[in-house]
Amino acid sequence: MALVDAYASTPWYLEHLEPIMASLGTLAGVTRAGRKFRPRPPGMAPVALVASYGDLTIARHLGYKRFVLTQHGAGQSYGGEPKNPRADYPSYPGGRNHSDVGLFLVPNEHAAGRWRAKYPQAAVRVVGCPKLDHLPSRRPGPSPVVAVSFHWEFKLFPETRSAWPEYGRSVGDLVKSYTILGHGHPRRTDLRRYWTRLGVEQVRTFDEVCRRADVYVCDNSSTLFEFAATGRPVVVLNSREYRRDIHHGLRFWDAAGVGIQVDRGTELAAAVERALEMRPDDVAAREAAIDVVYQPRHGAADLAAAAIAAWAR
Repeated sequence: MALVDAYASTPWYLEHLEPIMASLGTLAGVTRAGRKFRPRPPGMAPVALVASYGDLTIARHLGYKRFVLTQHGAGQSYGGEPKNPRADYPSYPGGRNHSDVGLFLVPNEHAAGRWRAKYPQAAVRVVGCPKLDHLPSRRPGPSPVVAVSFHWEFKLFPETRSAWPEYGRSVGDLVKSYTILGHGHPRRTDLRRYWTRLGVEQVRTFDEVCRRADVYVCDNSSTLFEFAATGRPVVVLNSREYRRDIHHGLRFWDAAGVGIQVDRGTELAAAVERALEMRPDDVAAREAAIDVVYQPRHGAADLAAAAIAAWAR
């Protein structure tokens, strides 16, 4: 008998749910993807599995009453200023309006601690990231290839903003020395003309980045840690907006050592060159950061499925 249906409004949420549904076997019901569904779909399972706050609200509208939320990224949150009224923004661990979620599945103890503190009545399980076991390997081809990506301009906190205004010109200088792939957060739709102007190929999916890139340059995204988990180097772009005296955890700043950190555009070319060298100290720092973010690194889908089965029955 089906126990769990999955709902994802976007492909980047779906990629976190599909491995769990596969591991659930006969307990898995249907997977609904997209944005248009009538309330109370026929034959619905008793539990809805979602990967975002927005999809949680849609699953409520569809008529589900029991919910499992799996984190769709690295578990980043922005609670470094506890008295800030935006510190419990619902899209991040520890966010408001999740009192009906019975089980939270998270990649690390940072996210787990925030959910436990906010909703002590809920079950919280640290399982890692189901997406990691399905990331593509680098396929054979010319190298070195450098993929560059930027966060979308989200003005919630200085740390959620994009560093693109500070590094755009410096990325143009990289074109002289490397094959560049242009990428961006899925919510960022304004970079197409920028990549075209630079003569850079735009790569829409992160899977394609993983297949083709030797190093990944980004400001703030879970993909920094995902790419690093494939054993390849990353370069971490710090904006002047990012506050060093505010500690949100993970990217800010406990796991920022996942890659070579850059504080200004003039440092970018040298940072890429160093990243490609794979120095032992840099590799060790990367591995330590990944250990903070993914606990464990592998087998998350099976752990998540087991947690759901134990909780829901």
